[in-house]
Amino acid sequence: MLTQLLSWQWIFYGALPVCAVALWPATRVPADRARGAARIDWPGIVTFSLAATGITFGFIRGGEAGWGDGSTLLGFGLGVVLLLASGAYYLGGFAFLPVLSLWLQNGAGLSAFATSLVITAQPVAFFATSALAGGALHRMPARWSVGGGTLLVAAGYLLLLLVVQPGANWPVLTPGLVVTGVGAGLVSPVLPALAMASTDPAHSGVAGAAANSARQLGLALGIALLGTVFHRSVPGTGVGAPPVAYGEGLGAVFLVAGAVAALGGAVAWLVCGKE
Repeated sequence: MLTQLLSWQWIFYGALPVCAVALWPATRVPADRARGAARIDWPGIVTFSLAATGITFGFIRGGEAGWGDGSTLLGFGLGVVLLLASGAYYLGGFAFLPVLSLWLQNGAGLSAFATSLVITAQPVAFFATSALAGGALHRMPARWSVGGGTLLVAAGYLLLLLVVQPGANWPVLTPGLVVTGVGAGLVSPVLPALAMASTDPAHSGVAGAAANSARQLGLALGIALLGTVFHRSVPGTGVGAPPVAYGEGLGAVFLVAGAVAALGGAVAWLVCGKE
């Protein structure tokens, strides 16, 4: 909406007043004060180290063999999955939206404003799920909210993958967008709380920040990864490419994102146990 009604620069300008307002309450938060000896989280250290290794390998291999090379994509994928639900959920839940907007505008022929309205189906389902579930999400076992929610995101991709066929138009996307939004609505409110509950109160702020950092990292890497998959799947998907090319590229994106979400959801289901 900002792009069509104002200019694309407003996606950045619009964040400035929000950041300015957020600075004041941020300065009022008391500093954490650690008490006693902290327990070393060896499983967390190993998991994060392997995740960092996979992501680093992906960047190195991408420069040598190409960003669409199988080993490059595998390194990125494993790195994101090893960040558990935080990275896999954000990659699966939201990183496909920039590519989807390309298909809606260049494949389905919608304007930027109409594209934003179609994509709104996902955040509406997201916020509705979070609002309606409310406190029940925090009483739900973590494997159901985090693991199950991420698996539901993967199920939404299965719907999207099945309906995006040559000649398809934007209405067929709605069920898949709603399902991914519902899955994201189950996961998002629980992740920071789960991270903060896993450590002592003195370090809860750090734990919540780590979970949010993993989410943002998964989103940033996901946009790069899925954008590469899209352009490598169908060469020549730039401006002026036939609509069918965008549809085929989008199908490849749904397949990769769905696989990452499914794997991340399965890992979260096992790791969270019955907590």
